[in-house]
Amino acid sequence: MIANSLRIKKRTWRDMAKFSRHIEMLVYRFILSLLVGFFLGTYFITNSDHYALKSLESFVCRSSPHLHLRSAVTEIGISAPRKLHVQEGVLYIGIMSTNNNMNSRVAAILDTWSRHPNVKVEIFANINKNASTAHGAVKMVQNGVRVVSLPGVADISYPPQKKSFSMLKFMHDNYLEKFHWFLRADDDAYVKIEELLQYLSRINSTKAHFLGHAGYGKHADDYLFGENYCMGGTGVFMSRETLRQVGPKLSECIRQMYTEHEDVELGRCVRKITGVSCSSAWETSSVFYQNFGGKGSYDDNIEEISERKRAVGLTFHANKDPKYQYKFHISILSDRISNLLLKITRMETESKKMSSLLVNRRFDDKAWNAHGGYIWDAITQKSMYSAVSALVRSIPAPVKESAVRSVYFTMSDLREQYRVLRSHVDEIVITHTRYHVNPFTSADMVAKLKVRLIKNKTKKYVYIKNVYFRRSFPGTLAYMNEPYNISIQAIEGKLTEKDAKAPPSGIEIGHSARINFVMALSGRPDNLKRFLKNFDDAFLSIAENVSLTIVYFPEITSNKESYQIIDVDDKHSNTNATSVMSDIDFVQLILRGLSEKYPKAPLKIIPVENGLSFSRGAGLQIGAKSILLDEIIFFCDVDLIFSSEILFHIRRSTIKGEQVYYPTFFSQYDPEIVYSYHETPDTSFYYEEIAGFWRTFSYGMVAIYKSDFLNTGGFDLSIHGWGLEDLRMCDAILRKAKLRIFKANEPAMVHIYHDKDCPPDLAREQRKSCQKSRAQHFGPQTLMYYLWQNENAGEEENEPNVEVDNLSRGTEG
Repeated sequence: MIANSLRIKKRTWRDMAKFSRHIEMLVYRFILSLLVGFFLGTYFITNSDHYALKSLESFVCRSSPHLHLRSAVTEIGISAPRKLHVQEGVLYIGIMSTNNNMNSRVAAILDTWSRHPNVKVEIFANINKNASTAHGAVKMVQNGVRVVSLPGVADISYPPQKKSFSMLKFMHDNYLEKFHWFLRADDDAYVKIEELLQYLSRINSTKAHFLGHAGYGKHADDYLFGENYCMGGTGVFMSRETLRQVGPKLSECIRQMYTEHEDVELGRCVRKITGVSCSSAWETSSVFYQNFGGKGSYDDNIEEISERKRAVGLTFHANKDPKYQYKFHISILSDRISNLLLKITRMETESKKMSSLLVNRRFDDKAWNAHGGYIWDAITQKSMYSAVSALVRSIPAPVKESAVRSVYFTMSDLREQYRVLRSHVDEIVITHTRYHVNPFTSADMVAKLKVRLIKNKTKKYVYIKNVYFRRSFPGTLAYMNEPYNISIQAIEGKLTEKDAKAPPSGIEIGHSARINFVMALSGRPDNLKRFLKNFDDAFLSIAENVSLTIVYFPEITSNKESYQIIDVDDKHSNTNATSVMSDIDFVQLILRGLSEKYPKAPLKIIPVENGLSFSRGAGLQIGAKSILLDEIIFFCDVDLIFSSEILFHIRRSTIKGEQVYYPTFFSQYDPEIVYSYHETPDTSFYYEEIAGFWRTFSYGMVAIYKSDFLNTGGFDLSIHGWGLEDLRMCDAILRKAKLRIFKANEPAMVHIYHDKDCPPDLAREQRKSCQKSRAQHFGPQTLMYYLWQNENAGEEENEPNVEVDNLSRGTEG
C-alpha cells in the first residue's frame, strides 16, 4: 500500500512538473509573439501605412459604396494614419474650354484663382488636332494644370453636349475614388477655392448630391415640367456618389436628348438615374452667383458687384473678357485683406480685454465705447450733424460705408446678443447713430437699428436701441511697397542719430535733403512778420535744414509809403528811437534780425528793379535760379504757417525725376464772420468745417527738385498780377517734364485768412478767378445763408409796414 502510494505521488509530481513546463513555454511564446508582433506592426504601419489604407479604401468602396471610409476603419480596429491630410483629394475641377481661349480666358484662370495646393484642376480643350488616345491626350501647361483633349470630341461645336458628358465620363473613369467632389465649370467662371472647400466639407459626399444655381427653364420646349437643373455657367457640383451612379449611364442619357442645352440635359440625366434634383435652397442663388442682365440672360462681364455679394458667393459667372477676371481677382484679394485686418482688430480688442482682467479691473462693456471729454456727432438716415457746428450736411460716402460695414461685420455678435436677429431677418436699417472717431484708438458708434422680419409672408418691425460698435485701429499696420525704406522709429522720433542708418544711394531723406522755401512778395509787412516768426518757431529754432529766399517787388504808389520802426530795447538806449524807412528797407531789416539770430541759416532777399509790376511767376522764377541743381524747391506764399512735420512730408513725397508734391492745405474762412456765433479756437491748426476748407483745387504751392523745375521750362512770364501761373506750371509738369503729381491733405500747413484785392485792370479770366476765390473765403455756404436769412428777418421786424415798392428800391440800391 505504501509502495503504491509513493508511485502515485511520483507520477503526480512528474505530471505537475510537465504541466508547469508546458505553461512556462506558453508564456514564453506569448511574450515572444507580442514582441515580434509589436516590432513588425510598428514597421508595417510606419513604412506601408499609405498603401495599406489605399487598399483598405478600395476594398471598402467595392464591397459597400455607401460605407464611409472612417467608419469602416474604426469597425475593424485600425486607426487612420496621421499622414492623411484632411483636405487631400477633396475637390476636382474640370474646366470646359477651347483651344482658341487658351491664351485668354484659360490664362486668366491660371494666373488668378486656380492656384491651390489641395485642388486638382484640368482644362478640357483640343490642343492636339488628332486626339486619338483612348483616355484622352494630356499636356501640362502651368502650375501643375493639365490640358486634356477628349477623343472624338469637336473642340468648338455648340452646344457642347458631347464635350460636357465626355468630361464627366473622363472624371468617372480616372478620378472617382480619388476625390470626394467634382466640379464642371466654364472658362469664364471665377471660383473662391478656399471658401468652397469649407462649404463642401460640411456636406456628406457619400450621399448623392447635385449642387449649383437652380434653373427652371425659359420655355415649355425645355420639357422640365416643374423640375429644375443646375446652370452650367456657375458650375455643376457632383458628390462622389452622384458621379458613381451617373458615370456608367452617361452614354444612355446622351442618346435621349430633348433639347440642345447641355446643362438642362445633364440635370434631366442626374434626376432620372439618382432621383436627385439640383439644390433649390434659397442661399444657392447667392452662393453660386449668376450675373443676370436686364433681358433674362446674363451679362458678359461682372463690371460691378457689391462687397456683400462677393463675400457670400463661392462661384461667379461670367467674365468673358480676361481683364475683368483680373479686376475681380483684385477685388477678392482686397476683401481678404480687409477681413484679415478685421481679425487683427478683433484679436487686439480681445487682448485688451484680457489685459484689463489681468490687472483686476472690472471690464464694463458700455464704458469702452466712451471717450472722456470727446464730442460725439450724429447721423440720421439722410443728414449728418456736428456738435461743434450748426451746419447740416449730407452723409459722406466713407462715413455711410463705415457704418454699414460695422453692422455687417458684427452680425454674428449681434445674433448672440439679440435673439430676434437669429432668423427671418429681411432688412436692417440704421435709423440714428452717434459716432466718434479717435484716430489713435478706434471708431466708435452707438446706433438705433430698425429690423424688418418676414415670417409666413407677414412683415414685422423691431427696434433695437443702444447697439454698440467699435472698430479698433490695429497697432500692427500693413504697409505697401515703398520707393525706398522707411524707418518707422525715425518717424515717431524715437531713433537717435547714433542709431540712424544712411538712406539708400540716390535718395535723400531726413536731414540730408535741404528744403528751399521760395516766395514772391510785394508789401504786406505784417503778414511777413507773422510768416518769419512761424518760420523761426517751426524750423530754425530746431535747426532744420531749410533756406528762405524772398523775391521782393517794391510797391508802386502815388505817395510812397513808409514804415515807422520803434526800438524798445532798453539795454541799448534809454529812450525810444523812431525812424522812417521804405518798404524794401523794412523787409531787409526784419530779415537781417533773423539772420543775426541764426547766422548759419541761408536767408536772403532779392529786390526786383523799382518800377516792375508784381508777377508771382516771374518772382518765383528769379528765386529758383539761386537754388542748387539737386535740391528741393518749395514755392510758397507769405500767408501760410507751418508745423515742422511738413518737411518730412515734402522729403517723403518729392522724388527726383519722377514725382512732385502738391500739398492740399487748409484755408481759413473770415474769422469775423464764422466766429461771430462760435468760440474762437486757441490754435490756427483747427480743421473743423466751421473754420475753413481744404483747397483741393489749388496748385500754387508745390515741392519740386530744381532739375525737374528746369525741365518744365519755368513759369509763364507773360502772366502779370494774380493767378493762372500755377495752372500753367502744373500743365508743364505733366506735359513737358513728364512727372507724376502726388496730391494729399497737408495738416502741417494752414493758409491764414486775408481779404483779396481783385483790381479791375486784371485780365478778365484772372479777375473772375480772383473774385471767386475771394467769395469762397467769407464762410461756408450754409452759414452765409443763415446769416443772410437772420439779417432779413431782423430788417422785417424793424420795418414791418414797409411798402413793396420801397423794398424793391432798397434791394436795387
